[in-house]
Amino acid sequence: MTGPTASPYDGVDYPGQSYPFTHPAHLATVGALYGMEPAPVASCRVLELGCGHGMNLLPMAYRQPDASFVGIDLSGRSIEVAANAAAACGVRNVEFRHGNIMEIDAQWGRFDYIIAHGVYSWVPAEVREKILTIVKENLSPHGVAYVSYNAYPGSHLRNLTRDMMLFHTRYISDPQERVRQARVALLMATEGSDASKVYGSLLRDRSERVERMPDQLLLHDDLLEIATPFLLHEMVADAERHGLQYLSDANLWRRDLRHYPEDVRRILLGLPETEFVARDQYQDFIDGHGFRNTLLCHAEVPLNRSVRPDHMGRFFFSCSAAPVSEDVDPASSDTLEFKGEEGAVLASDRALVKAALLELQDAWPGSLGFDELLERAVKRSGVPVDGASQLAEHRKDLGGVLFQAVFTGHVGIHKEPPKLATRVSRKPEASVVARRQAETGFMITNLRHRLIKLEDDKVRRFLGLLDGTRDIDDLTADFAAGAPPDAPPDDLTRETIERNLGHLANLALLVA
Repeated sequence: MTGPTASPYDGVDYPGQSYPFTHPAHLATVGALYGMEPAPVASCRVLELGCGHGMNLLPMAYRQPDASFVGIDLSGRSIEVAANAAAACGVRNVEFRHGNIMEIDAQWGRFDYIIAHGVYSWVPAEVREKILTIVKENLSPHGVAYVSYNAYPGSHLRNLTRDMMLFHTRYISDPQERVRQARVALLMATEGSDASKVYGSLLRDRSERVERMPDQLLLHDDLLEIATPFLLHEMVADAERHGLQYLSDANLWRRDLRHYPEDVRRILLGLPETEFVARDQYQDFIDGHGFRNTLLCHAEVPLNRSVRPDHMGRFFFSCSAAPVSEDVDPASSDTLEFKGEEGAVLASDRALVKAALLELQDAWPGSLGFDELLERAVKRSGVPVDGASQLAEHRKDLGGVLFQAVFTGHVGIHKEPPKLATRVSRKPEASVVARRQAETGFMITNLRHRLIKLEDDKVRRFLGLLDGTRDIDDLTADFAAGAPPDAPPDDLTRETIERNLGHLANLALLVA
């Protein structure tokens, strides 16, 4: 067996991070929605192809100490960084291997979840074939694989600027100069184009996208010559040749058709379940979708495409949306608005719905099972329950509301409840991975596997103290001891420390 060859990622780091759609808990949930029986996340085996610095895999391994994780990358430098990070965090159930994807064979064993994020479009055709072979041969019988890639038709717009930049930099090998010259050429073309014409308008829109991209991302995503987008049905056809089938997109929000005009919605809903791929492909054409998070499973796995509201009873739910008004009475006939983390607004005048959202908000960042949520919502709302038939009606109503909210992204759905601290413990502890991230930057992976931006140096310093050995008094004293001489006194009080702890718990940064 030959050793791994050099990787372009040895010269310029790719900005790795956590990707929520790749987490085995999410993959298991999507699989369960469509009738699969995925492996329990607590004891699963996970393989990540192209793991980079390990910042997607490492937080997973930390949270699931009884599961096992393996990452492989062609970049020796990236693997060294990943292995050092795992050692520094004391995470021993993850292994980072320096190697070539082409070398993976049956000896690697079976994995319940296989992840290939940001790889498929950026490798030669033979490696893409190998990725699908790995999924077929190394995925457990009820396993789920995640494969992301640039997609058409949206990537046609990306190519407006990409083709130009590739042409201009075709003789430049130095990475930094390549990026600089690409930006220069794009600026020239954009400023020279007619903004009143369709092409000039598109060019300006695409140029703004490139302007926002970090240099490393631009270099590896747009300036890599072999990068190839695909139509969804093309990728699925290749997967089917390998004995695999399309499970769905990892983004459940794409199932929501309510934002389409009625005629379009009727056509899409009219497609039979056997045309599941076609429906998603038509959505890509309508939306101009340019990136796919495709989930695959074995072709012989029976799937149930008819996901209905009454299926919600098998799952757990979470929602961070808080009531806009402080005067909350779910039993009133008034419409109550709830605002989510990113500004999305939920509104209802139905007592059961308002009570359910209030219960989810109280439980945040934790989750509640359907039956427990229903019981709490009935009690809080005061809706009448006169026998089994009326309770069944409430169950139907809540299931319908959650069904819609899940597929619009307003409410999270979970096959297994995430273990998170919903209250501040006597000696609060933050993830060791998050504490280590806080030492070097402001992008932190929380315990929901999402990136949290902590730009305040004081908050990051405070996060570093949360190792589970200090109570409130200790934290107050140690935080004050490390504060600069000109720190405002109000920042150093016990009340401020308690408030900051509550904030970090709400951000899902505290270990249960």
